Amino acid sequence: MLTVLAHGDSDGVCSAALVLAALRRDYSEVNVVFTHPAGLIEDFTSSARGDVVIVDVALSERNIKDLLAALNNYNDGNITYIDHHPEPISVNLSDLNINVVHSLSMSASELTFKYYSKLGKLSSEYERVALYGAIGDYRDETPWVKNVLEKWDKRQVYFEAGILIQGLEGSRRMYDFKRHVVEHLAVNRRPSQLGELVVKALVEASNNEMLYEWVKSNVNIDGSIAYVIDPPGSLGIAAVYARGITGCVVGIAAERRNDLMIMSLRAGKNSIDLNRFLREAAVRLGGSGGGHPHAAGCRIPYRSFKELIEKLNSELRSPTQQP
Repeated sequence: MLTVLAHGDSDGVCSAALVLAALRRDYSEVNVVFTHPAGLIEDFTSSARGDVVIVDVALSERNIKDLLAALNNYNDGNITYIDHHPEPISVNLSDLNINVVHSLSMSASELTFKYYSKLGKLSSEYERVALYGAIGDYRDETPWVKNVLEKWDKRQVYFEAGILIQGLEGSRRMYDFKRHVVEHLAVNRRPSQLGELVVKALVEASNNEMLYEWVKSNVNIDGSIAYVIDPPGSLGIAAVYARGITGCVVGIAAERRNDLMIMSLRAGKNSIDLNRFLREAAVRLGGSGGGHPHAAGCRIPYRSFKELIEKLNSELRSPTQQP
């Protein structure tokens, strides 16, 4: 049996599809589970059976020791970890007694395609799937992507990637549907050939226009930070809109779930390393966080939201953070 643990965004879905396309012939059963950094240890413990491939899931600073122990002590099969997020501050990925495929310079989809194509498990036809994931993760300017795009019609690739990205944004917790998308991509069918995905993409595109107007009316500014709370749509897109509309250095979109604030943050280049800041600050506030230098997320107690804003503003005022 093979268990695939993947992030639920377009890069994670494409990476999972590439794993499925590469390995499904080697296993009688493949189980795809969608997870996130804060929930990886729980999902791994409850779902992992047989060989395991983890794709596009950052390792959370908050539970890293327990996660390392769980991964290193797993004895039901082999584990492969394929990821492109910065590694945790407190450990090195070499501390993991598993097969690690890691690079900061490309999307998880590109990394996954390259890994399995070198093993002879994927044909060049699956380049398109990797391209969709790279575009969705804003990693479409790597040398590999630029070279491979010349082999395909660029306009069609971006059209297909747009449908996939928007459709998945409109399916945030619909895990069975996302598994259906993984199966669809794993046989190298285009996103536009999945009618339900196209409909969801069109609905999400309309919702994003309404979200933009909502952010304009509800955005708050605190120092160098623009933030919105409980936006009616994607947190990541709302954070981009908050920053773009106000011209602030950092945009934040936060959603309250019981006693937690689930947040997405976006920053301009040469402003701050959000990944490093959140891996330290969110943990001190009793939560977890991380991601990429200019696009990251965190989960903290609701009562600590304003304190995080204060800490982030203080960090932005630091001379070391100036471009």
